[in-house]
Amino acid sequence: MKNIFALVFVAVFVLSCAEQEQGGNLNHFTPDIVDTIADILQPPIINPLPPISTLVPDECTECKWYFCPPLNEVWQQEICMNICVYPPTVISESGCVEHLECNPLQLLIETIECTTDEGYPGTQDKLCNKGRIQYTNCETECTEESCNYYDDDCDGLIDEEQLNICGDCGIVPPEVCDNIDNNCNGDTDEDLIRTCATACGTGYELCDSGNWSICSAPQPSDEICDGLDNDCDGQIDEELECICTVQDVGVLFPCREEPLLCGEGFKTCECLDDACTDIAVTSCYALCHWFPPADPSTCDPLVGQIIEQEECNNFDENCNQLIDEDLLASCYSGPPGTLMQGICIPGTMTCEAGEWGSYYNEQFTPSYCDGEITPQEEICNGLDDNCDGETDYGEEMKETDILFVIDWSGSMNDEITAVLTALNQFAQNYSDEDVLKWGVVRGPLRYTVGPPHEHLELTHNLSGFSDFLSTMSNLSVVAGMNTTMEMLIDAVYLAIYNITSTLPVPIEDLLWKGTLSSSGYGSGVKESVPPLKDFKINWRPDVDRVIIVFSDERPQSYLHPPISVNQLEAALVATPRLKLYTFSQYSFWSWDELAIATGGKDFQLTNNPTEMYNSLMEILDEICKDGQE
Repeated sequence: MKNIFALVFVAVFVLSCAEQEQGGNLNHFTPDIVDTIADILQPPIINPLPPISTLVPDECTECKWYFCPPLNEVWQQEICMNICVYPPTVISESGCVEHLECNPLQLLIETIECTTDEGYPGTQDKLCNKGRIQYTNCETECTEESCNYYDDDCDGLIDEEQLNICGDCGIVPPEVCDNIDNNCNGDTDEDLIRTCATACGTGYELCDSGNWSICSAPQPSDEICDGLDNDCDGQIDEELECICTVQDVGVLFPCREEPLLCGEGFKTCECLDDACTDIAVTSCYALCHWFPPADPSTCDPLVGQIIEQEECNNFDENCNQLIDEDLLASCYSGPPGTLMQGICIPGTMTCEAGEWGSYYNEQFTPSYCDGEITPQEEICNGLDDNCDGETDYGEEMKETDILFVIDWSGSMNDEITAVLTALNQFAQNYSDEDVLKWGVVRGPLRYTVGPPHEHLELTHNLSGFSDFLSTMSNLSVVAGMNTTMEMLIDAVYLAIYNITSTLPVPIEDLLWKGTLSSSGYGSGVKESVPPLKDFKINWRPDVDRVIIVFSDERPQSYLHPPISVNQLEAALVATPRLKLYTFSQYSFWSWDELAIATGGKDFQLTNNPTEMYNSLMEILDEICKDGQE
């Protein structure tokens, strides 16, 4: 279309120029020019002209597509021009053909139904892009099913395989005191206890059939004229006119106060004058003071009637010359609903000088609940640390083999104790996890007999916790530690050779350098325990694997040919479901690069067992979170 307009423009331009030259008179154009312009402006000839090759040379031929009259957007015809003459002349034209697939002026043709690669129903737009039909991606509102009471995957089912044991979305609700089995475990209001307090002290309540029991703490009562703090507000007989009336004279009131030393006594109202116009309350004395026995010597007016139940009130109720002894009360300061969930358990308080509390750092601390465990931050240790009813973020711990590779050289003397302490504490957190297996490789160690050769030792192959802990407890910190040839690259390489898909150097091609002649290497590393051909970790199939290396030296190899860092990295990366974690002192020693290549991490090696333990816990926490992805 544009080319036709161009030709028309050329024709008009020629006419215009010619008219100017001739004073605006078109009669001065030669007949051949007028005929050529007329041919351009006429409708295209339907029958094609003779072949182009018989008319003009190829370099003079220019063929382009033009819209057919009356400028239909889809149908076009090809017109070939001789561009070597002026003005250009038409030498051939094709018939009208459907050259475009659609109307380029119409972008959206229609919206049609489709199915995604995942099988979800959706829609896509059929578009006209510059005369060509195109389709947009199939869009759908269907997603992976999640627990939201909606059919996310459009399969006609709602929340399939997403509901918890109670048939609802989300975590299993905690048990509350409502006579309902909230956590759907078949029991109602089980193990529910909570702390409580009154103005007179603290205690606990138990849940029974949806109701909390009466608080075990002493209950306040209305203040009466008895010399006691009945409402437990710290004041005695406050706002009362404790003036006895005539009717009260001689009436005995129970009391536990000075000058009485222990037990329960009595006091009464007595007249201070003959007319009994002035009446007062007597002091508190034992009952025998008011009703003297036949033998007055048997009466101690300051020792009252023994009360078996000692109370937390800074008084000796049972007259054993001890005050508030052996008084214990259950206590818990965590949020409601967390007690007896997961690790959360109540503690105890004792009474001293009329106050409930416990000893902390050998000092009595009021209101301190000793031994309670309240919600903690959730970590991956097989326990419900935050007491929300779910263990390890609601995921079961995955089967994992954990192999420790420990540098046992002399330079590790300062760090090895911290390493072993942290390892024991770390492993004991997971002693109940049957899905975990543990193993240890040490090196270099020195033979205790024969020539002073050093070797790598498979100290404990992967096993359950009890066998592993027994081996760890028998390790001697100083035994064989006067060594220098840290063959830890070799240790990791040998540990994975039977599970990696890439083995740069086959095991059968390897020798320890010390087995060569003295003119060769003479490293002093003669053999491993077990021997090289039998050095095999009993990894389980289809489980996660973790190798944790502790070393204060750069990666070294004492095999022949030696294993390079790059070769070890290639073998590690090719090992399925394996992560390497390292504890080193200098990042430029390549340990950190090896760890990062497997998705692991490098930690600082220190002689502080707490820091080492926290780093080990971080490793297992990452493993647990990886299990949720």
